[in-house]
Formats: sequence, structure tokens, C-alpha cells
Amino acid sequence: MSAAKNGSKKSAKRSSRKRKGLGTHVIDYEPESPVIREHEAVERRRRGFRTAMWLIAAMIVMGIGWVTWHEALEKNSQFMLKSVEVNTSGTLTRQQIVAATGLTEATNLLTMNLRELRAKIERLPQVKSAAIQRDYHGKLVLDVVQRIPVAWIECPKQKLLGPLSGKGCLMDAEGALVPCNVITKEYLAMPRILFPALSSTDPGKPSSELQVHAALRLMKQLQSRMQEEQPALEVIEIPNSWSLVAHFTGDTKVTFGVDDLDPQLARFDRVMHEALARKWRIATLNLIASTNTPATFHETPDVTGLNLADTASTPPVR
Repeated sequence: MSAAKNGSKKSAKRSSRKRKGLGTHVIDYEPESPVIREHEAVERRRRGFRTAMWLIAAMIVMGIGWVTWHEALEKNSQFMLKSVEVNTSGTLTRQQIVAATGLTEATNLLTMNLRELRAKIERLPQVKSAAIQRDYHGKLVLDVVQRIPVAWIECPKQKLLGPLSGKGCLMDAEGALVPCNVITKEYLAMPRILFPALSSTDPGKPSSELQVHAALRLMKQLQSRMQEEQPALEVIEIPNSWSLVAHFTGDTKVTFGVDDLDPQLARFDRVMHEALARKWRIATLNLIASTNTPATFHETPDVTGLNLADTASTPPVR
């Protein structure tokens, strides 16, 4: 038994020595040789040549395309600016609007940036909005909406003076300043807004002043009420932040509060109706007070037929 065990141990040692002596053989699936390296170099040259040819072809196509665009489109007289049609109404003339665009006869309608062109026009303080159309036959159409003046604005501190001073400035319904280069009879007939405390004068931008917008609302309401027999509105004065004073022909001054114009206008309508019927010459009227409205007259008013409550509150003659 011991001999058998010794034999098995010797056999195990021999097999172990055999396993330790076994080596690992790695197979190179990409063996390099002069022939293979030559084939790879030839293939690289072919790929480089094909790439170069594609680049050259692309450059030729781009060059032909650029020349075609430049000669057939950019230099084509059909697409050159030939005429500009301006549809507008206001203080700006057609020549002034076209001059602001910087357009020339050498301008190509295809390469023209309409957004930049519209921005140039809308930077003019007299312009509210603009729209542009092109027809690719040399014609450009400008539809320009100008700001419509409704009143003059005066502020000595801001050097905005009367209409005939040479430094007058108009204002539209949004409170935007509209420079005036040409004075017409229509403009001279517009009311004036006197605002000594006006803080900003940015032409073409709607005003942020609450008093300005209140004065414009009051002016619109008063103008809609005017009749031939009644005095005409001449001036709306803004003496402070809480009141507005409307000046009418015949030296009549009516004071309104900035807020709650509707009830004040209702009282104004009643007083003016009575004044028209009785031929009163009102000097001053203060509508800020909701009851017992103070009023003065240029001459003794006719109060015949008024009830006791009315006559008791009749103010003295100035």
C-alpha cells in the first residue's frame, strides 16, 4: 500500500511539473509585414485623394453658386431699388421718412434687412408704427402711421414754450411728445397743456406723468361737450398733483380734481346748461367740492326762478 501511495505521489508531481512547464501561445491576427504596410499606405493615399477631390468639388460648387448669386441676383437691375412709395399722414413729409431710412438706388431688395429698416423709421419721434412691403421689381412700399397731435405742451423748465415761440411741441393722445416743424392753422387751434412740473421730455415715448394723462382725458371730455354757443377750451393748466384748471374763452376758469372726473363733469354739465340758458358769464367754478360748488361771475347772475336752496347757495359776484 505504501508503495502504491508513493507511486501516485510521484505521478502527481510529474503532472504538476508538466503543467508548470506549459507555455501560452498568443496568436497575432494582424501580423505586420512589408507587404501589408505597403497596402495600408496605398489605401491611405487613396482615401486622402478622394477627400481632397470632394473638398475641391465642394469649393468649386460654392464658388459657382456665389458667382451666380452675385451676378444673377445682387447685380441684377431687376432687384435694385427704383421707387419708394410712402403712405402716411402727419407732420413728417415723404422726403423726411425716406431720408431716415438711408436708402439709395444701389440698394438691393433681396439683401435688404426689413427689420432694421423698420426700426430706423420707428425711431422717428413722430412715428407710432411702420410696415414695409417689397415686390422684387424695384418698388418698396412704406406704410407709416404717424402720431396724431391733440394738444400743445408747455413747460418753461424743459424749454417747451408756446406754439409761435419756435420752441413749441405737440402731444398726442398717449402723452407722447411730437416735435413740430411746420405749424398749421389746425395745430394753432389745438388747446395747450401748461405743466410747469413736467419731469421728462423723451420725444416719441408716451408720458409716465399721471397728471398729463388726466389732463388729456379731461380735454377729450370737454371738447366732446362743446357747442357753438358755449366758450371754447383754450388751456388746461396743471398747477399741482391734485387739480386741473380748464381755461375757456371769455375768461372762464373751471377747476377739476384729478380723480373721479365723471361726477365732476356731471355737475359741470348742469352748471353750463344753466349758464347757457340764463346767459351767465362765469368767472370761476370749482368742481372739486362735491356739494355747494363755489362759483364767481363777471356780472350779477340772473337767478330768477331758482328755488330757495339754489338761491341760498348763490355765490357773490366777483
